[in-house]
Order: sequence, then structure tokens, then C-alpha cells
Amino acid sequence: MLIDDHEFEELNPIIHENEEEGFIEAENGGSFMSFLLGGIFANMIMPKKEKTIKLQEIHKPNPSANLMSQEEKDFLSCIWSIEKEIKKAEKDGKWVRLYCLLQTVRHLNETEWDKFIEGNYGNQEILDQNLLVLLNYILEIKPETVYWPKVSDSVKQDLENGGLRVDLEDLSYTFNGKPLTEEPW
Repeated sequence: MLIDDHEFEELNPIIHENEEEGFIEAENGGSFMSFLLGGIFANMIMPKKEKTIKLQEIHKPNPSANLMSQEEKDFLSCIWSIEKEIKKAEKDGKWVRLYCLLQTVRHLNETEWDKFIEGNYGNQEILDQNLLVLLNYILEIKPETVYWPKVSDSVKQDLENGGLRVDLEDLSYTFNGKPLTEEPW
């Protein structure tokens, strides 16, 4: 059965622009936006066809992918912990702790971290990037000009000459067998 033009116009409201209000509406008073939203909501509640996933489409992990060794994980964990503690000490105004944390980074770079810096690990790029983030942050805070003057020269000398020890597990410091304190000594 064919529908003539007059019947078609009655079944489908003509959409035109309402120049006074600046939006599109149907002749029967509904806005084009409600027409559009109605279609979106109808699509949301209509049942969807389930897609079967072929076995070949499932991503299988590559057995030759470089998994991180425990040594690499410990290195990254140490970097992240030190960075967090540096930011906390800086925020809390713990200048002696900040000084010790930055000296710890310097010491670790020259000793224990040397093998990661010059190493040839499977995840070398990740290790390098994380260490560079920490080192760049230290450079940005300009400790020599901003924070070192906040620690007295006598405390710096005591820390260099005394028994300063760090526990890398929790980044706690002891000085001559006692927990590290802020100034005054």
C-alpha cells in the first residue's frame, strides 16, 4: 500500500527552526532535542545483541615480555618512597630530614643504585625514567640555595662527622644511635 504525500506529512511532523527561540522544534510542539534524546534513551534500554568473542581475539600475555625482577621492583619502590618523603619533609618544614633524604639520594646514586644506572635491565627505560623524575624534582627545588641555608652549618657538620644511619625500609634516620631530631640539637 502506498502513502500519498498528504498522509506522509500527517504521520511525520515537519521539523523546522523556530527563529524566535533559536532551536529546532517539530510542528506539534516537541523540540528536536527531545526527539534526539528519546532516540538515545531508547537505544540504551533496548536489548543489545551479544557479541561472541572468538578465541583468537582474546589477548594472551606474551611469555617473552620483560617482567620486573624483585630487585627492579625494590629499586622503584625505594625511589617512590624517597620522593614521597622528600615532598612531605619539604611541606612540613622538616629541614634536617630533607637534608638527610637528599644526602641519601646522593649516596645511593653513588653506591647501590649504580648498577641500575649503568645496568642493562630488560626494563631499563622504566628504571631510568623513574630515577630521572626524582632527580629532576630535586633539581627543581634548588636545595643548595633554598633549603641548605635553613640547616645550620654546625648541624651539617655533626651529620657528616657523626653516626647518621638510614633504614631504607621505612626511611627512618638515627644519629649516634638516637632517632634524628630537627634543630635545635
